[in-house]
Amino acid sequence: MATSAAIPERDIQDWTNAVTKLDSKTLAKWATLFCSVVLIAILSHKMAPRVEPWTFVVEVPQTPIRGDLELRSEVITPPHEPDFVHGASVVATPTGLLALWYRAVYEGAGNAELVSSSFDGSRWSPTNVVTNSGRVSRDIGLTIKSLANPVPFRRSDNEIWLFFSASRLSGWATCEVMLMRSHDNGLTWGAAERLYTSPFLNMSHLTKSPPVLLSGGRIGLPVYQELNRKFPVMLVLNEDGHVIDRRRMGHGGTVGYQPSIVVTGETTAVAFVRRLKSSSPQKILVSRTRDGGQSWSRPAPIDLPNPGGPISAIRYDDTHILLAFNDDPEAERDIKLAFSDLEGKNPRRVGMIAHINDADPDDAVMYPYLIASQPGQFDVVYSRPAKAIDHVRISSAWVQHSLQTQSAQR
Repeated sequence: MATSAAIPERDIQDWTNAVTKLDSKTLAKWATLFCSVVLIAILSHKMAPRVEPWTFVVEVPQTPIRGDLELRSEVITPPHEPDFVHGASVVATPTGLLALWYRAVYEGAGNAELVSSSFDGSRWSPTNVVTNSGRVSRDIGLTIKSLANPVPFRRSDNEIWLFFSASRLSGWATCEVMLMRSHDNGLTWGAAERLYTSPFLNMSHLTKSPPVLLSGGRIGLPVYQELNRKFPVMLVLNEDGHVIDRRRMGHGGTVGYQPSIVVTGETTAVAFVRRLKSSSPQKILVSRTRDGGQSWSRPAPIDLPNPGGPISAIRYDDTHILLAFNDDPEAERDIKLAFSDLEGKNPRRVGMIAHINDADPDDAVMYPYLIASQPGQFDVVYSRPAKAIDHVRISSAWVQHSLQTQSAQR
């Protein structure tokens, strides 16, 4: 009678190990696939716009004709400032102005500081350190290399929010947007908080221009992406300062950056966009929205030059926008004011408020930041590469007189 040969115990063990190994590999593949699907779903959810209805809060300023016919100009920074200073901004306070900028050994250097100075109408105070890279690192529990582009925002009579950029690594493309709050008009500041703007390591968004108000206490914060492709973005923040939506401005591609948004109606606004230095034509770009900032047109040039520098724009009255810009397609040689209509079209130059020192081949007037500090009173801060932050005060009387003088000369 035939008998079946017994399977050696060693072969059984080898077969069992092979099956176990195969099952482990299969399990690992399925686990990896599952995790990838979950991650993609999470990222897609995070990146998808949240369709929450909002409109712009429309504030049409009254601009009485008032003030001196002369420009007032002074240097804010101390004489012989040893460090690099740049990215100045300014906000009105009950006692005058508060200017802010960043300071470092060189642009992008570690141990950078955000500093401030207050203006009482006659003189600027000595500078105060608002925060620095080390303090921000401790506040958020992550290492921060450098700081840049402070943007103040008046939240209430006594409260100022300060948005700024903080780089994690070398280069501005690794920036995150931070928020600090003051409840005493900039005398003291709370800890820095991170704004979560992107699911991809939360990096590559920077600040430059002031926010606009949205319905329901929300805020539209203009920022821009730096990594790989530069393009403008409007972040939507809730009343607590948390990002609830993100709207790309322009239809894809590399379309300029550092948008300055001006509200013109409940659903309409224009954004003046800084062109890339590699792009043409060498003109200011304008993007428009007609649905409350949920979508924006592709930035298109208007008839004002741009050497690749930022533009600062505000609502002037019921029919005009006032903007500060470099009036040269090649270099930041001067800063002028101009009017446009509420579509950002039909620009008309008002007059020059700053010019380089022609005797200094390295001089420039850069990064204007324009506000209406009082009805009929305007202030611009800007930087020079000779390690200085300057301030110019302009009256509506000067604006109207300049326009009348130009008309008479024509």
